[in-house]
Amino acid sequence: MSSIILIAIAVFLAVVFLTAGIYFLVEYKQSVQMQSKRVEQAVSIETQEQYEPGESGTQNVSLRRDTRISSIKWLDKLLSRLLKERSKKLLILIEQTGLRIKVSEFVLFTALIGFVGLLIVDLFLHIPIVGFGTVIVPFILLNILKVQRRDAFSKQLPQALDLLSSDLRAGLDIQAGLKHISEEFPAPIGEEFAKVVVEVNLGLTLANALNNLSGRIDTMDVQMLCTGIIINRELGGNLSELIQNISNTVRERFRLKGMIKALTAENEMSAILLIALPIGLFFLLNLMSPDIYGVFLTDPTGRIILGGCIVSMVIGYIVMKQLTKVEV
Repeated sequence: MSSIILIAIAVFLAVVFLTAGIYFLVEYKQSVQMQSKRVEQAVSIETQEQYEPGESGTQNVSLRRDTRISSIKWLDKLLSRLLKERSKKLLILIEQTGLRIKVSEFVLFTALIGFVGLLIVDLFLHIPIVGFGTVIVPFILLNILKVQRRDAFSKQLPQALDLLSSDLRAGLDIQAGLKHISEEFPAPIGEEFAKVVVEVNLGLTLANALNNLSGRIDTMDVQMLCTGIIINRELGGNLSELIQNISNTVRERFRLKGMIKALTAENEMSAILLIALPIGLFFLLNLMSPDIYGVFLTDPTGRIILGGCIVSMVIGYIVMKQLTKVEV
């Protein structure tokens, strides 16, 4: 019986991965064709059609952006109808992680995780509803990547602002300073400031490009930087001194965060032990007496109790983490 189950699992996974491979192949070909078509259209359009003078004599420049869910037309329409406004929020979340994937690819990956999780959980625990819960794993991973990218950006920010302040004192303008940062610093800060430079070169105002940056990196430091630059450009003042003050403020915030982390380290360790101790005790008792937890896996009531214990442990860990979380 076990061999039949393993064969069924292998066949299922083979079909899933074959389907995913065919999809990514078609997606790649459609994406290449779409990009070639867009380049040909951009080249064929005359300059006066791209930049039409407005009433005030200025030029209205539209910055085109690829917001498609999928390069496959029918799949793009289908997912657009199913996801509706959620696709835009999901696209923003993917951009904040720095991943170069489309929404359709993420949806396919989520569905794959859900099916595999459902199969594994139902096979070993016989609780299908818990298997459906595995679809949240990709979203958890996205949020983890988002936080990691945001933290890495914040760590690079003080040195980048020092460089920008030095460039401004040397006589460079703000755009040249931002370009210098994009060339000197690795991702994520170099990549994000490179996006700002590209958007400005394509015709977007610096204020809008900075607002887009603060949307991708949603931190108080970035919002303070972008707001300061925008207000300074409108009202005037010493921009170099302003950026240096922001750099000093960011460093001071890091120092305070380090102090708070040291003071709350004991509570954070308690939160980790809250999860690790029951799991370790479970494996230890199961090793000493293999049949002690057998009823929890075979009896329906036992599986419900086991699931409730896992949920309560996770909730307790989240509560402990929130209690030790202090905003600076």
